[in-house]
Amino acid sequence: MTRLQRIALVAAQWLLAAVVIWYAFRALSGQWSAAAAGLTALDIGWVWIAAATMLVALTYLLLIETWRRILIAWSAGLPFSVASRIWFVSNLGKYVPGKIWSIAAMSAMARSNAVSPVAAAGSSILIQFISIAAGIGVVLVAGAQAIDRPLLAAVVVAVLLVGIGVTPLLLPRLVAGGAGLLGKQVVVPPMAPSVVWWAFARAALSWLMYGVAFQLFIRGVLGEAAGATTSYIAVYAASYIIGFLALFAPGGAVVRESAMVAGMLRLGLSGQADALTIAIASRLWLTVVELLPGLAYLAVGRRGTSSTN
Repeated sequence: MTRLQRIALVAAQWLLAAVVIWYAFRALSGQWSAAAAGLTALDIGWVWIAAATMLVALTYLLLIETWRRILIAWSAGLPFSVASRIWFVSNLGKYVPGKIWSIAAMSAMARSNAVSPVAAAGSSILIQFISIAAGIGVVLVAGAQAIDRPLLAAVVVAVLLVGIGVTPLLLPRLVAGGAGLLGKQVVVPPMAPSVVWWAFARAALSWLMYGVAFQLFIRGVLGEAAGATTSYIAVYAASYIIGFLALFAPGGAVVRESAMVAGMLRLGLSGQADALTIAIASRLWLTVVELLPGLAYLAVGRRGTSSTN
């Protein structure tokens, strides 16, 4: 990469950071003013909050390794430190309206680290698909007691498993077909089914870890977290996925919180007031946890670039 390209990449990353901070501030400012009075009256259990945060951090590392394993399967491995930087910085894109920015940033940063365009773009899309599919499966299993049509839920789970099973067969054709529409020819290396299944298993485990962290967080905020752990897993995963699928909402703001309140009430985890408090408090908590690593990587990268020049 030339010096001009490095400067352009750094400038683009800082522009992304500025846009992300603006959107995040706009999304959170109204929620904070609505929740400030209630939150300041709470006796926060910081040990539980710290435990929840550490578990979320471990979940991030698991997901990074999952993505890295997909790259390795396409002969495009990255050192874990580099993969971590790409993951956290590109993750900032979720706070910009539209859901393509995070994927686009991950793909572009991977290409800048000598990853082939096919592996960069393909892995970025594949990890999102596998994560959402695993999350839906986890919701249907963990939240089975709240599902009115269990047979339909079982059919959906079966379809998801079949979809994961045929992904290694369909992926090369889908990528080649998409490239053909753009007038390009690409060769997609084959991927062993075991790679996809392991990625699916790791993604499912990540949702379980997120749900446990969510329960720990609630324990820290409210002083207790009554109910089955599976219920917290289902509520967290469902609300996150619904927020992710809301294309117009940066970071799923408002949509995720609404789904979280509805889920907590549906599964009897809290009353209306406590559910609203948790929804807003968890948004503030997760926004900080998600933004800080990416912004820190940008700051460190900027200092490194300045010292090199």
